[in-house]
Amino acid sequence: MRTTIIESWVRGAAAATALCGASTAAIAEDTTPTAPQSVPAAGEEITVTGWRLRQLDVATPTASRLGLSIRETPATIDQIGADEILTRGFRTVEEATVSLPGVTSGGSPGDPSLFSMRGFTGEQITVLHNGLYLGPANMINRPGNTFNIASIDVLKGPASVLYGQGAIGGAVNIVNKSPDFTADSLQALASYASFDTASIGLGGNHRLGDTLAARADVSYHRTDGFVDRAGSTSFNATGALLFKPRDTLSIAFSVDYLKDNLSTYFGTPLVPASFAADPIGGILSTGNGYVVDRRTRFTNYNVADNRAKSWQVWPRLVVNWSPSDHVTLSNTAYYFHAERQWINAENYVFNAATKVIDRDRFFVFHNQDLFGDQFSLTHKDKLLGLDNTLVVGIDYSHLDFVRSRGFPDGDSVDPLNPSPGLFGAIDKRVSPTRWDQIALFGEDALALTPSLKLVTGLRAERLYLTRENFNVDGSFNGGSSFDRTYRLFNWRAGLVYDVTPNVTAYASYSTGKDPVGANIFLVNANQNFGLSTSRQVEGGLKADLMHGRGTLTLAAYDIKRDNILTQVAVDTVSNIGSQRSRGIEASGELRVTPAWAVIASGTYVDAKYANFVDPNYGIAASGNTPPNVPAWVGNIWTTVQHIGGLPLEAGGGVKYVGKRYGNTANDLVLKPYATGIVYATYALTPRWSLTGRINNVWNKTFVQWADIYYPAQVMLGEPRRFEISILARF
Repeated sequence: MRTTIIESWVRGAAAATALCGASTAAIAEDTTPTAPQSVPAAGEEITVTGWRLRQLDVATPTASRLGLSIRETPATIDQIGADEILTRGFRTVEEATVSLPGVTSGGSPGDPSLFSMRGFTGEQITVLHNGLYLGPANMINRPGNTFNIASIDVLKGPASVLYGQGAIGGAVNIVNKSPDFTADSLQALASYASFDTASIGLGGNHRLGDTLAARADVSYHRTDGFVDRAGSTSFNATGALLFKPRDTLSIAFSVDYLKDNLSTYFGTPLVPASFAADPIGGILSTGNGYVVDRRTRFTNYNVADNRAKSWQVWPRLVVNWSPSDHVTLSNTAYYFHAERQWINAENYVFNAATKVIDRDRFFVFHNQDLFGDQFSLTHKDKLLGLDNTLVVGIDYSHLDFVRSRGFPDGDSVDPLNPSPGLFGAIDKRVSPTRWDQIALFGEDALALTPSLKLVTGLRAERLYLTRENFNVDGSFNGGSSFDRTYRLFNWRAGLVYDVTPNVTAYASYSTGKDPVGANIFLVNANQNFGLSTSRQVEGGLKADLMHGRGTLTLAAYDIKRDNILTQVAVDTVSNIGSQRSRGIEASGELRVTPAWAVIASGTYVDAKYANFVDPNYGIAASGNTPPNVPAWVGNIWTTVQHIGGLPLEAGGGVKYVGKRYGNTANDLVLKPYATGIVYATYALTPRWSLTGRINNVWNKTFVQWADIYYPAQVMLGEPRRFEISILARF
């Protein structure tokens, strides 16, 4: 019955889209914009714009290894490129990603830059770097500078067939800039904003000959932050060499280095309404009547010697060889090393009896080494007289991960004038984790007819996991240590049908499995549960409108996940049952005139825990909505170019995030909010441009996120920010 409803929805939407295209054809003119060029010919003007028409017929590797275009892929894919990121003023990967349809974000310094989509959050959204999985998102992800980024791709729904564990709600793929042979280029960026925020970037592409090209990009970002003593810094350097001795062979070597110090703002405590002299209204409601006092809006309750820093380095070697017109061999070998440190007071709980804020202490150190290799063979030929593309391959990785942590005694501070104090002594409990993961995968695209394509995929995986725990005195804790082998098998199948040359409908079914559910680095022997399983049914449309002046995508989906293991405390995970998410998504772009463009999207999700009972931790949330999941999310963006005949572009956008819940009990309600951004860019010369921006135009106070294991506090969003930047391209 469910499949029938989706099929009917797809047929009806396809008819409406086709009718729309036909009715506007008579008045439409072919004004398809060309892609902004990074390197112009002599005298040619450079265009850097906050909008670029979505190209449905461009291939994206995030959704498939088959070389399929966005139109040919039976899934929802959204993307934002470097030019849009620069013009809109997105300085971190998180800021850029949440501009895409249906994506929200939050987290704390302990779990930076977590994403939410399709009813799932955190580590249920896989974060990839150049298509590679480096570990659970809430352990390895960093905010990241955008200057080094070529694009950010978002694949919605289970992606375990492509990337293995953890990809239930979707995957976010961060793609670095890479060298090419088009031309030499140089780009420089400098900006300054409120809260003593500054960013600089310098990068370029250089041809070293007919067969060798190089690229390097360096960026630095710093800010004092809007909360006292909560500044952050980030330095990112990326470099790559591309050797292409002939058209059929390419060898690329790249290195990515990142060093950062994150903001150490872990949240603002909730206090009784009777204590709050100036409660902030309209941002939340609680079951116990607690509120946020405006007097604590910019107060940091962390210790003076707080720390949330890391450094990581990631070399990668990619070889592509086509020995014939029908066969391509690809291999990616990589190594990833990261060291991370958190030393903080993280929980801030108002004590109603003493009228003070009780603080904890928590420290954790990571030392991660990951070696991996991916090999694939692509074969394009006829199968029973039909065009067919087949990809088969093997994926191997070895992980050594050492996690040291501890919970020293806490203290208490005055809510209005907290004395930061020092963290205190550190006594480590060490927990090494090792895995050996090997997977066989395959994908196939078969053209059943000129207008109908069958796209399938599968992945069979073995994960050999060892988790050890040691006590503070160094003795081995055998009771909480374990080793286990997990066997995963996932598959997907989809049909893609060209209703007209400009309108494509699709339907797909995909599965996913997670070893130990939420976070493989946290599970102990008494929490050694089996696999969680998921499945998704999705149908949708992708269409070009009005002779190429616009695009439209629609999707409806149903996801169910069973045997969930989720994080319920800072160092604990628990099995809680199942979750179901059903929703619809729509996004469209339209060039109204040659100089005026509008982008809009809206998503709705009904996400519920079908069975969520855990008496050990006092949790009974069956039928509740997962935390930090808004039912409604909407975006609208507009850009106008050549204003008054001048080299002036101006635009702005609004993002709406609906009501969410801040805990599994659903008695902490985070109210809806809308934030706006406006910008204007003036081309001083064909190669130099000056941009002014205002983020959070209305200076809206809102709750961005609420961590379930920081139950007495919430993360407030950034106030209004003014920014000016200058961009040069040569």
